[in-house]
Amino acid sequence: MKIPFLLLIPLLLFPEISREQIQAVLPVGTAKDGSLTAVAYDWEVIGVNPANLGWQVNHKFSFTVLDAGVSAQSEGNNFPAFMNLINSQNLISSSNSSQQILGAPRGMNISADINWFAVSFRIPKIPGAFAINMRDRVWGNGFLGPNTPLAVGNGENQIFSDQATLVFLSSTSVQYTHYREINIDYGLPLFKFGGDGTTDINKCFTFSGQKNVNTDQDGLYAGIGFKYLIGYANINANVDSGINAVYNINSSYPDIPPPKGLFNGPGHGYAFDVGLSAIYKRWKFGLSITDIGSITWKQGYVTFNDTTIYQIRHGSDLWNELINGTLAGSVPASAYTTALPYKLRAGVAFQWTPIVLVSADFIDPLNTSPIGPNALYGAVGAQIKIKRHVAVWTGFATAQGYGWGIPLGFTFTVDKHFQFYLGTSDVTSYIRPRDADVSLAVWMFRYNL
Repeated sequence: MKIPFLLLIPLLLFPEISREQIQAVLPVGTAKDGSLTAVAYDWEVIGVNPANLGWQVNHKFSFTVLDAGVSAQSEGNNFPAFMNLINSQNLISSSNSSQQILGAPRGMNISADINWFAVSFRIPKIPGAFAINMRDRVWGNGFLGPNTPLAVGNGENQIFSDQATLVFLSSTSVQYTHYREINIDYGLPLFKFGGDGTTDINKCFTFSGQKNVNTDQDGLYAGIGFKYLIGYANINANVDSGINAVYNINSSYPDIPPPKGLFNGPGHGYAFDVGLSAIYKRWKFGLSITDIGSITWKQGYVTFNDTTIYQIRHGSDLWNELINGTLAGSVPASAYTTALPYKLRAGVAFQWTPIVLVSADFIDPLNTSPIGPNALYGAVGAQIKIKRHVAVWTGFATAQGYGWGIPLGFTFTVDKHFQFYLGTSDVTSYIRPRDADVSLAVWMFRYNL
């Protein structure tokens, strides 16, 4: 049987693909093959499509701790240069790598996420399932102006004035946001289409290694998710004839000790996700809108066109100055709000054979948010059971203006209940000479019942 043409539509919606690498539009830790809108179930639906919690394939109970992912992307990035940047003890060497990676067009994007815990469960006599998690998300972008090495890599006996240094740093910028989500999602079946998928799906295996005896019924499903948001850090700074910055940072950052640290932050907000999904025979369809909400930041500081960088260059504790709002020229800032990146997600999946599931996603940003890239995204993927307890996730993903990538991941199931995962958003990044999105995702532990 040929792969249905419908699955290729998301990739045909892009008139051109640049040579730059993609930045994940899903949390790196749960991105898998990059197309999950009509595939994800259990707690993995959080931030993707809560309607899928209505499916029968969801476990009675699923729990995970310490799922994490990290990604670094730049047009000038490659794996050797990236490792030199984070490990080098030599200022000149690290400066050259920094300029190669952060001085590329649009600079360097970083993203990181960690599921501290996530759980999904069913309650007897209540249709559908619930999911809860606590997840931290970090996004940042750094760009170094073309003359930055002159300010950083000059000889020991060559000291520039503040004015000259600012000229060298001109157009340098940094954006950084770290917030925590506490999610509660619920999904349920709305009505049947009059049949079920038993004939076609009953012989298949779920990707937790179990026989899919609870087959999903043909029908329409709906779901909703609520997010409480705690903002821990938000920095927006640039150099243009002086240092301009707006910054809000938790007083103990990056340490966020519970219980005080859990809700103690300069930013607070709310958001929600809504979704629909449908099942017909071996087909699954999904449609959702995610991250509809914002964070309001208070107790921050602003500095405008400050030219006093002498203390920064000569031993100033820059980090504590940012935390305490004592960076030169800083004054208290008025409260302001940043919108999360709303996204429309559409997906389709097809059970091609009993051990192969193919899928596709199309993701369209609905607003221009300062958090993360705002680009059209398409992906096709496949989940293959190579053995009863081993699954491979791979595919092809592209974002308009951010190039392409080949995600690759492996799920290992032990004794039908315990599961582990290791993957990357783009396996080619480790050998590319440029345009690399170096990433790693790990599930430390997952239990399914």
